[in-house]
Amino acid sequence: MSYLRLKRGQIIIAAFVFFSLFAVLVPSLDLAVSRFFFDGVEFPRAAWWVKFQQDLLTLFLCITMLSVVLVYAWNRLLRQRVLEIDGRKVLYLLLVLIIGAGLIVNAGFKNNFGRARPRDVVEFGGSRAFTPAYVVSRECRTNCSFSSGDAAAGFFTIALVMAFQRRRVYYAAAGALGVVVSVSRLAAGAHFLSDIVVSFFVMLIVADVLFHYMIAIPSERRISSMGEELAPAYARTRDDCR
Repeated sequence: MSYLRLKRGQIIIAAFVFFSLFAVLVPSLDLAVSRFFFDGVEFPRAAWWVKFQQDLLTLFLCITMLSVVLVYAWNRLLRQRVLEIDGRKVLYLLLVLIIGAGLIVNAGFKNNFGRARPRDVVEFGGSRAFTPAYVVSRECRTNCSFSSGDAAAGFFTIALVMAFQRRRVYYAAAGALGVVVSVSRLAAGAHFLSDIVVSFFVMLIVADVLFHYMIAIPSERRISSMGEELAPAYARTRDDCR
């Protein structure tokens, strides 16, 4: 697997493994962070900004994907190259959403680990037992705390940056959006810190792996092919100039 030979990939996966081990071995960190947002009675679950954040995130995803598809259709029909959006990039973004946020986070983690949300555990006035990250329990049946679907959707912006503008300032903006969404979910007592961070790593790894195989490698092959095609002409030109 060529991705595992990349230093970037090795660092990302090592960081994910390290954090996961830390979250399992030091579960008190989750309680400590959630306690920061707990006012002693409840989390601000019904606050206006909680629903506003979720509605805005949904709207952002819908508008973003619709815009990408429309620009792709424009490029295809009129033979344009606006934002360099082609079918491969559209498929890439769809797969990051479907595999990362859809299959792994929502269908995989949330519906199988059974982790109760912070607002539902005994430590914060609820009736459910607290369980660490990665520990399977029966405290929740579906749509549970581990890991965060909203955070996964927020960190989808990483894939957008990889597809269109791979610059540090845009990566910073993408990360900032994900952090804002994540803090909102923490403050509402909907997720623990480990729920957020695991979703971040899931989206980062899925986005980076798919980018490597769907965009980076095909681009390298295309450049290499162009070089091979131009080589004879370059050789003739060089000979003529002698």
